[in-house]
Amino acid sequence: MLVSAVISTYLLTHLHHVLQRAEYGAVQDGRRSQAANYAQLRKVLCMDARSMEDASASGLKATELDQAA
Repeated sequence: MLVSAVISTYLLTHLHHVLQRAEYGAVQDGRRSQAANYAQLRKVLCMDARSMEDASASGLKATELDQAA
């Protein structure tokens, strides 16, 4: 199931910004592996949200997306 299917756009944006700030803070503190983890989470969240937008634009349901994956 896509995360963006159950989280509002506002909350997705907020979570993206929180992860971005956490990544920046980790880089500043020299915690590179933790920063990389935050970056990966942001990337997955963005890809998930984009695939949900693509699905809604083409009329696909979340279950159809799960079956296609």
